[in-house]
Amino acid sequence: MKINSQLILVFIGLVFVSFNLRAPITSVGPILDLIQNEYSLNSSMLGFITTLPLLTFAIFSPFVAKINHKFGHGLTMFFGLLLIILGELIRSYTNIYGLFLGTTLIGIGIAIGNVLIPSVIKHKFKKNMGSVLSIYITSLCVFAAIGSGLSIPLTNIFTWNTSLAIWVLLAIISLIIWLPQLKKSEKYNNTDDLSIENDMQSKSIWKSPLAWWVTLYMGTQSLLFYTLITWLPSILVFKGFDNHFAGMMLLFFQLVSLPITLYVPILANKIKEQKLIATIISLNYLLGMIILLFATSTFFIIISMIFLGIGMGGAISLGIGFISLRTPHSKKAAELSGMSQSAGYLLAAVGPILIGFIYDMTNSWIFSLWVLILLIFLLIIFGIKAGKDEVTHH
Repeated sequence: MKINSQLILVFIGLVFVSFNLRAPITSVGPILDLIQNEYSLNSSMLGFITTLPLLTFAIFSPFVAKINHKFGHGLTMFFGLLLIILGELIRSYTNIYGLFLGTTLIGIGIAIGNVLIPSVIKHKFKKNMGSVLSIYITSLCVFAAIGSGLSIPLTNIFTWNTSLAIWVLLAIISLIIWLPQLKKSEKYNNTDDLSIENDMQSKSIWKSPLAWWVTLYMGTQSLLFYTLITWLPSILVFKGFDNHFAGMMLLFFQLVSLPITLYVPILANKIKEQKLIATIISLNYLLGMIILLFATSTFFIIISMIFLGIGMGGAISLGIGFISLRTPHSKKAAELSGMSQSAGYLLAAVGPILIGFIYDMTNSWIFSLWVLILLIFLLIIFGIKAGKDEVTHH
């Protein structure tokens, strides 16, 4: 892969930005009980802490493409990192109001990165898009797992406040690495993009059926991921396993996903249609969920985690990959990224609340797992529709 020094700096910058897009969220779950004790929160307020970033993604994502079009990706991403840093400090070291304000600022900062990175990759790395996407998505998932895994050990060394605030150091390093992108903050005004500028002004991405299939796929896989991240330990405890084993399985489930996360974008970029890949990924997800439903032994729980991890990692990779694969150019990719992550995360935010509500009503996780199985069947349909060899022209 022959690339110049400027592209190397962009690539390193994108990878470091990706480190900050999940860990500030996944690090909260394991220490929710400590936050609850600190601020005397009820269960509804506690659940809102985990849902708030997803709602922030949903509300703010559609505006990122317009902000980026005006100021360029360099300055826009820099602003996003600043918001993450500010939000992490406010969340950790103020009061109960700061907890929610800081979480909101973190959500806005992450939304900027979520929307922009697929667009920047499509613009800057057209010839190596699959490889760069795979590294980006894998970096995202690695630090999501690290965020979950380090939260308790860091709390034991410091306090829960500092265990969350320590991610500021990573954000500051990322900000410094991103600084060269401020020198020449492109607004994507190349010849190809200018030739379709008038066409873009008259057509809304929200009117594209293909864009909606991508959005439904993105939203459903996000719903499944955040529901499992939130409730998997509780499901395993309900089945009779201890908290330590449940926590280990949550980490294992995420780690298993990494190889498939790395491979799927490369494969998807090499073939015209991704319908078969989408179906195989979803069938792994389905098998893992069915085994989890009936499993009573450690062995079968581990087997279910392997299939769930393959399904989850593949679905995340393909969902993000569709943003680049189903769009003709980088500006349209930014629009589809904003749309799919807005409506998608709004759908995802419903997941943990709905599944928790079903458990409260039935006092059992069995019916909740059947709902997730039904959603995987829908994921198969959405994947087949989004996997067609087409690009959106809206």
